[in-house]
Amino acid sequence: MSNIGGGEDTPPKYRTGISDSNRCVKHRDFSAELQRARERNAHSPDMQSINELLLSKVNEARKPTAWGTLGTIRPFPNFDPEMDAVNLVAAIKSKDTGAIVQILTNRSSTQRQLIARLYRTTAAQDLLSDLQGALSGDLKSVIVGLMRTPSRFDATELRRALKGIGTDEDTLIEILCTRDNKQLHEIITAYKQEFNRDLEQDIADDTSKDFQRLLLALAKGTRENTDWIDYRLIDHDAKTLYEAKANSKTPNPDPWIRILTERSTDHLDRVFQKYIDYSSEEIEKTIQTDFSGDLGNALLSLVSAIQNTPIYLAGNLQEAMKGSRAAPLIRILVSRSETDLLSIRVEYRKKYGVSLYTALQGEAKGDYLKALLALCRAEDL
Repeated sequence: MSNIGGGEDTPPKYRTGISDSNRCVKHRDFSAELQRARERNAHSPDMQSINELLLSKVNEARKPTAWGTLGTIRPFPNFDPEMDAVNLVAAIKSKDTGAIVQILTNRSSTQRQLIARLYRTTAAQDLLSDLQGALSGDLKSVIVGLMRTPSRFDATELRRALKGIGTDEDTLIEILCTRDNKQLHEIITAYKQEFNRDLEQDIADDTSKDFQRLLLALAKGTRENTDWIDYRLIDHDAKTLYEAKANSKTPNPDPWIRILTERSTDHLDRVFQKYIDYSSEEIEKTIQTDFSGDLGNALLSLVSAIQNTPIYLAGNLQEAMKGSRAAPLIRILVSRSETDLLSIRVEYRKKYGVSLYTALQGEAKGDYLKALLALCRAEDL
């Protein structure tokens, strides 16, 4: 028996078993509709591009590098985007949220984009729009987030943090502190395409002073990326950071912002260790003592993310669940599901003495819970 989306890592409790024969019978009308659509559009540029993309992705899940991350979501090995599109037409029409969750939480981002293109051919409608109409609440936030590309998802989260009354500083800090140069450049492009706005200008308009300067420096995505170990520069940077706060009652944030946003993460790991030789205290202690407000919070987050991003995000997950805040919980699970959620799970278990999978079960219910558990993927004993 096969199922719509469940790989071997899918929690057995939430598998939805549907045989291939029953699935085809159940959706034979939609299969016929898909065939008619393909014949009708066989020679259109859009259909030709879909066919080319299909051929290029046939063996995606079997490539050695197709799942070369510590994410929980991998490319589905028996990927059939045409059938997925057909099943989603039926699921949305019948408001079968369980089937929607089962399919979309078991496909990679690239596979979901292909499904969306085929859905447009099959149903002559936009999949994202139809999902937004069929779903509601936190479940809608999860599924809609999954249907966006990573850069579009981050751009949308940043826009949400910046628009309206008040600014969500925590979201700005988390995203800008944990994305690499390439991701940041893609986010800026996606933000412009999605909202016809300039991200850096919106950050400048909604923040101020040294906190603003730190965020803008991060958003530029100019961090060095080198394996070269320069011990003289390590010593110089550690001494510069120390002197910026030691030579006056009010620390000078300029060198802190410059060094922490421009140097490579490997270099900064060594700078933080060397800093103890000058200050006789860890760098986090200095930040807590000498910096306050949004800048202090941002610097602490940045140092934590540089040292160990999974530990930093595990802490953010705990804070989100402790405060019953769905938005950051969903953001982390969706955005890290194909990069390092396995590492985050491990760090969460080590730090809090309970698995993330178990902790999530106290935060949600129904299909929303199923979606979160499908992204988390498994228990850590």
